[in-house]
Amino acid sequence: MKVQADIPYPDNEKSKLALLATLFQEWHLHFVNTASTLTKHVADDMVCDGFYPYYFSQRKKILFIGREARGISGCNYLDILFDAYRHTKRIGRQHLNRSRFHYRMLRIAYGIMNGAVKWKDTPRASQIGDTFGTADGLSFAFMNISNLSNDSDTWQVDRPVWNAAHLLSTQRRNFIQEEIAILEPDIIITMNLGRNKLDSLGSRTPINYSTQATSYWLDTGTRRSLLIDTWHFSTWTKNDIADYYTPICDAIRGSEGSDNCRGR
Repeated sequence: MKVQADIPYPDNEKSKLALLATLFQEWHLHFVNTASTLTKHVADDMVCDGFYPYYFSQRKKILFIGREARGISGCNYLDILFDAYRHTKRIGRQHLNRSRFHYRMLRIAYGIMNGAVKWKDTPRASQIGDTFGTADGLSFAFMNISNLSNDSDTWQVDRPVWNAAHLLSTQRRNFIQEEIAILEPDIIITMNLGRNKLDSLGSRTPINYSTQATSYWLDTGTRRSLLIDTWHFSTWTKNDIADYYTPICDAIRGSEGSDNCRGR
């Protein structure tokens, strides 16, 4: 299990990296002590994540929460994706600009950070990636609700592993909430996690219900964040603007009482 990513961080973020490293080591030990319940996996398959460089310098700190990593057991998620965003511009065999999950995160985060410019005016993911995680570029945080990788050949979520990892991460000690507390996000965007998984993030107060993006105030005990739960970003039947960008911007606009967040 690789705890820390081999990517450059500014000095002012290294204390947060140390906190995450300690958390992941304790999380891993918890998995070691409960390994008999991890079907098809061992504790060393744990995938660590967190924040990309210069996240804490962003005007709004955005945390995306997905379901599970795929095919990277024991790796650090940030290492692999940082290299893909900045250098290779590929996710597996697919170009970054065609990978729905990742181009949607990059372009939506860019739009939020830049006053919700029209979707057509957000740069392509590969262009955003050129300066991603630098002092002059975009950054965000990312974590999966399950930190065990799906190494199967199917695109569907590995529900037995997904549910077992989530239960172990929240049953006696809520490691997920502790990671969120370290990341201190202003906005959390979750990807159709389901009620049980959302409940484990903290105490939620509804703001607005929508079939595309339901918003809440989330209280983790140390901070209040705007939580927006939307469709999973890899869903190919959904429209980038109508099902993701505009509803997310509307949710932010509704929480802030501002009229400047329109993505159409």
